[in-house]
Amino acid sequence: MPEVASSGSEPTRDVWPTKGPKAKPAGLLITFGIALALIVGVGALFYGETYRSPSGTEVAKSVGTATVNGVTVPHVTLHFQTYPDSTGIVNGVPIHPSGNSGWPAYGLTNSYQVPAHALVTVYVRQYDSGGSLNNPWFATVRGTIDGTAIVDGKVVKSISPNDVGHTFTVRATPGTDPGFFLSVPLPAVDGDNQTDNGKYHTVVFSFVSGSKGLYAWNCEFPCGEMLASFGGPMSAYGFMSGFINVA
Repeated sequence: MPEVASSGSEPTRDVWPTKGPKAKPAGLLITFGIALALIVGVGALFYGETYRSPSGTEVAKSVGTATVNGVTVPHVTLHFQTYPDSTGIVNGVPIHPSGNSGWPAYGLTNSYQVPAHALVTVYVRQYDSGGSLNNPWFATVRGTIDGTAIVDGKVVKSISPNDVGHTFTVRATPGTDPGFFLSVPLPAVDGDNQTDNGKYHTVVFSFVSGSKGLYAWNCEFPCGEMLASFGGPMSAYGFMSGFINVA
């Protein structure tokens, strides 16, 4: 399974007299102290601001065990969707707590939990339109079992880089399983404003989870605004990004 500074003498009192210029370094120290306090305060403010998932964390469902390369491992499943309108409501739950009608989003949560070294089978319904990747490298399925995914019942190793709705791309955070990488392209749906009652693509793929730790996921299709379409929902955490806790 995949293993799965300073030189010269100190100044004398004559250099720093008790009046006049001596006040300058003191003033600088005070100014520096105020600036430092502001920086720390602003940093603490932003550090304390965390995105809250609409439905908390989806914990993978156990479906028994599986054999991967001759080794028996836990087998779990995850389900999520991609929507073109993050203001929507699905089964009474908002797709995103700060939804924007012009912003797509994964739903109904961006936070997932799976066991370590388990076979994880993911089921995705992709409702969004799309276009061309900036980097066609992400049109290829990477890191899954056999390097494949099942799109609408058909086994594929890649899709057209000009017909991508989103990607589900996962990397380990620093200090966690640096060799882990997963990326699955999700094909675009024809037309805009698809809903839960509209057209969608079904994508299924399986991978072996890594060691315990935190993993970050994001979309590599430029589906945002400005900044080469990597602004807006692409840069606002929780629409096209999130975490997987491997426990």
